[in-house]
Amino acid sequence: MPRVNTIAGVTIVAIALSLMLASATIVCAKPLRVGYFKVAPHAMPGPQEVPQGIAVEYFKLIAREMQLAEIDFILLPLNRLLVELDNNRIDMALLLARNDERAARFVYPAHAFCVTKPSIAVNASNPLQKVTSIEDLLPLSFHETPKNYRTDIMRDPRLQIEPLAGDNFTRRCYGMILAGRIDACYQPDHYPIQFEAAREEFSSRIKILYLPDPPIGLYSVFSKAGAARYLKKYETALSIVKQQQSYGTIFEKFILDYK
Repeated sequence: MPRVNTIAGVTIVAIALSLMLASATIVCAKPLRVGYFKVAPHAMPGPQEVPQGIAVEYFKLIAREMQLAEIDFILLPLNRLLVELDNNRIDMALLLARNDERAARFVYPAHAFCVTKPSIAVNASNPLQKVTSIEDLLPLSFHETPKNYRTDIMRDPRLQIEPLAGDNFTRRCYGMILAGRIDACYQPDHYPIQFEAAREEFSSRIKILYLPDPPIGLYSVFSKAGAARYLKKYETALSIVKQQQSYGTIFEKFILDYK
């Protein structure tokens, strides 16, 4: 009789372990929910709303190293993306800058996903060849996106900066530069203004100048729950991918394929 009880006990334990393993497999099989907002050329909806962009392509390389079977890319306005991340309804935001308020709410990896250079775009005929100090910028009138992040040099109250609301900011700003309505377009991220400057209608008419401010890191940022599941694997995979291929290389290829 005791032997029967022992066998029964072992059987129950085996079944319980099988159920636990099955449950774990189901949990691990859940897709990683990646929220992103539209910012060309990093991430944007393509044909049939399939996400495309250099950040999307770079993250796919990272996800392969993480051995993720499935990713759900979810397009959201920036403000809603932050709310969804805060409430653990998405696991990760594809690309965010870092500030103290966000760092208190979310989990940032140790290293940036990519690094950008604060820049301005001006007419190719503009005599300015290099920005070395605020004195170079004071004669210029600027447009920027509303609530844009300003680097140290761009916070000088003497600068003439006006917001330009609406979609396709960079393209519209370039049109105004070429029409003589504005002198310059400011972005804390050089990728969007280089991306638009490479288009046929602007390629020889617009030039990009870097600002003398430090580069800015952009991060893949996790929710608290998402970090517990994915952060360690992500950081390892990011390190491997960075050694194999740079973000800038993906950008150069993307520009050629997008034209």
